[in-house]
Amino acid sequence: MLVLAVALAAALIWAAFLFFTMRRLDHTAEREREDNLAFELRAAAWSDRHVGSLLARNPRSPTLLRQHVSNAADRSDWPEALRRAELFVARAPRSPHAWLAHIDVLHRAGRAEDAAALLRQALRRMPRQPDIQAAWGQEAMRQKDWAEAARRYGRLRRRWPERPDGYEQAANALLEEGRPNEADALIAEGMRRTKHWPLWHAAAKLAENVGDLEEAIRRWEAMRADHPAVSVGFLRGAEALAQAGRGEAATALVLQARDFFPGDKAVADAAARLAPAEASAQPGVV
Repeated sequence: MLVLAVALAAALIWAAFLFFTMRRLDHTAEREREDNLAFELRAAAWSDRHVGSLLARNPRSPTLLRQHVSNAADRSDWPEALRRAELFVARAPRSPHAWLAHIDVLHRAGRAEDAAALLRQALRRMPRQPDIQAAWGQEAMRQKDWAEAARRYGRLRRRWPERPDGYEQAANALLEEGRPNEADALIAEGMRRTKHWPLWHAAAKLAENVGDLEEAIRRWEAMRADHPAVSVGFLRGAEALAQAGRGEAATALVLQARDFFPGDKAVADAAARLAPAEASAQPGVV
């Protein structure tokens, strides 16, 4: 009897191993297929005709369905965008992207109440999905219910402390309530817990909003040190320097950014504004 029990247990363990292994392989294959489809779409410039052709062969692809909705929304064809969004939800009911795409189209079509109702339905279906929870916080922000928005983003932050929006958006709600010190402390906590550059950006903007230019300059500098590949730290840092009356330092920073980000149009435009003589001397800059 003991031998039979051991054999049965071993068989169950083996079956479970095979099940989870096959499931992992299926998920891996699905991710690879979606990556390949996304690459093909980029190569085809996301044309509606090409998306439709691919969708006929891959009718449940979230990548294709999302782009199918986006194509109609981008041309403001709201009846068609809504039809496609409903199709997305019908074909991928467990995908948060499907529900969020539908909610977004409703908002853009001017149907805010319907969007809020659909979001509540999505929240009941997927209460542990972080993107849905983030959208729930954003809904309170849309309604200007700042205290409720801070509460909802606090819940997001406790469950997923690595997400930057749990800190940044809650800080925005606190600012709207006139609580800048609490907002600043929350952003600082996010910077300790995550490495997402938007939090450095938010910290510097907050200093600007309260009129502390020197602190803003210091924070933009910290952003450049921690996230040197993000050009906005250079551009906004230069703007803060210029506002503080340090024009030469601002110009030098923009020219440094131009060297670091040669293909960045915003940087080239800033160089043309702050240093027209130096900008015109560069090849390809008018």
